[in-house]
Amino acid sequence: MKDVAVVTVTPGPIADISGGEGARLVAELERAAADAPRALLIRALVGVGTAEPRTATPQGLRDPAAIVAAFPAPTIALCDGPAVGAGAEMLLAADVRVVGPHASFTFPEVDRGELPCWGGTQRLPRVAGVALALRAIVLGETLDAATFAQSGAAELHDDPAARAEELAAQLAAGAPRAQAAAREAVLRGRDLTMADGHRLEADLNLLLSTTSDRAEGIAAFFEKRAPEFRGE
Repeated sequence: MKDVAVVTVTPGPIADISGGEGARLVAELERAAADAPRALLIRALVGVGTAEPRTATPQGLRDPAAIVAAFPAPTIALCDGPAVGAGAEMLLAADVRVVGPHASFTFPEVDRGELPCWGGTQRLPRVAGVALALRAIVLGETLDAATFAQSGAAELHDDPAARAEELAAQLAAGAPRAQAAAREAVLRGRDLTMADGHRLEADLNLLLSTTSDRAEGIAAFFEKRAPEFRGE
């Protein structure tokens, strides 16, 4: 797919990012970010992560979830297998999730006397709701694909790979600066008052009004053609 970076993950431990799969993921995600794609697709078709105890994140390294959350382009996570612990947290950090019927999400940390530590306690209630997050994190209940999708946290599809690729291509064809502003408005705005959120939205719209992409979008609308956005 043109302008889409694809990072493929496999089942197994990723919590120790100083070696093995964790280190590979960190390096691959950082390379993808440096290449400045228009979208990122994270493929975990057969699941990702295990229930192994987590080691402390080595000083100076970022966990994969943090890299996904800060990625400079919109992100899509694709999963059709068990996402456990650190693996589930990494997928939660994406902007959009597409799951297949075999997907599930499990957070085993509390049963070991610890907590998720890559943002799971914060992201899961935001994308799936507080009640479901408490059951998954405090009780350790596994969220199956249907339950996860019904919460609004993901789209359930019989052919999740094709659907995720379709969405990634759609994002890659979009207006990068407007997408970045939209992500900022939504993610920052959820922690603001309504009035402050409106001000943030207005400020971002004012910035976008000076971009070439906005002029191209308006011209394409009136000329009844597909826009060609350049991120300028």
